[in-house]
Amino acid sequence: MRTTVLVPVERVFCDAHIARDGSEEEATESLTIAGRAWDLCLEHGVVFTRYLMDALGVPGQPEAVPVAAEPTVTVAEPAMPESEHDQQDDTEDDVTEAESVVRPTVLVSGEIPGYEWDDAREAVRNLGYAVVGRADANTVLIIVGEGAERATKKLQDAVEFSIPCFDARRPGAFRDAVCAGEFKGGDPLPEPVRVDAQAVKTKSEAQAIRDWAKAQGYTVNAKGPIPASVRHAYRVAATQAA
Repeated sequence: MRTTVLVPVERVFCDAHIARDGSEEEATESLTIAGRAWDLCLEHGVVFTRYLMDALGVPGQPEAVPVAAEPTVTVAEPAMPESEHDQQDDTEDDVTEAESVVRPTVLVSGEIPGYEWDDAREAVRNLGYAVVGRADANTVLIIVGEGAERATKKLQDAVEFSIPCFDARRPGAFRDAVCAGEFKGGDPLPEPVRVDAQAVKTKSEAQAIRDWAKAQGYTVNAKGPIPASVRHAYRVAATQAA
């Protein structure tokens, strides 16, 4: 006699999808910060990873190796009369420490044509700016790339803080600004648009595959179709990691 036993299967859903519109998308990874954990699908795993990279930089950068200080020789100064000591103290009171220089920040949104994600932001940093994921009091410019119209919150921040816009979607605009050593705002902000979740998921997955393939040593173009062999290798690796 054959007996059928039903075994319950536990499924974990993406917290970001549930919070956004109540939809259920199966989670593939988790994000843990300060003892709190969020379950995320592939789409939101990529989105939050990029947000943290913008806000905090790329983790795992090698730390600078401290250089041993050369030995110093202390020469005793002759004692000064009381009046000279008082005069020196008065002079030192007039000297104040230089205030720390706060670098202006730049908000980068979307993909910069002709540049990899990290390379574009590194080019901005090399010009003396700090790249942030959200606008603050020191934000002086928003650089708009391809797909920036979908970053509704960043566009709202730019309007709220009256941040000038630099349109990097124009052919050669970003390269010319980097060569000139200065980004000049004055372009109109793009109108925010809503894109269906499936389209965003498809593009996010493609970018995730490209990032993974690059880390694994595969050669994949920044745009265009991804070879089926690379997609297959990525999905096998993702299944094994799960």
